[in-house]
Amino acid sequence: MPLFAVGLFTVVFVRLALNPEVLRYEPRGAIRIWNWYLYTYGVCAAAFLAGGRLLLKTDDTLRPELPRLSSILPAGAVVLLFLLLNIEIADYFATGPTITFDFFSSALVQDLTYTLGWALFAVALLGAGIAAHSKPGRIAAIALLSVAMGKCAFHDLWRLGGLYRVGSLVGIAACALLITLALQKFVLAARPEPSEAVS
Repeated sequence: MPLFAVGLFTVVFVRLALNPEVLRYEPRGAIRIWNWYLYTYGVCAAAFLAGGRLLLKTDDTLRPELPRLSSILPAGAVVLLFLLLNIEIADYFATGPTITFDFFSSALVQDLTYTLGWALFAVALLGAGIAAHSKPGRIAAIALLSVAMGKCAFHDLWRLGGLYRVGSLVGIAACALLITLALQKFVLAARPEPSEAVS
């Protein structure tokens, strides 16, 4: 893989993921969700996924002690997509000319939107990790789902009343059960030894 391509992927990731000024490049428009963030982050994440797929059958090891580039690029795409999710939620609820993040706001709807978005993203990531046989992807998905459940249990839930709180407790219990089953089946399950697999 040419070094300039590696440098290009690195510059794109740093520019979009580690540069807070990206949120102030352009004033917020009147159209929510359908904005330049969706285009920019979406196209770059797709490029990362395509790059990782194209490199799968090549010798893309940068250094022996580092993971292959074909496994790093999809992870970068996941980070960009997760950032895009949070940016879009923040843009939807923002009232000023710039985007501000408030994960524990005074508005219950905004808090619940973040929690639900994180949970759905985690479920989608878990499905992708299972389909791609990626253990790091499955672990990251379960960790994110645990964070979403913790936020719901210790922050969002106590602002609900009556039957909504009971329903949320049932949902959290169901999610905890699913996480336990997913951990046992897809993360903690021991792979058979080569001798066992042959026999």
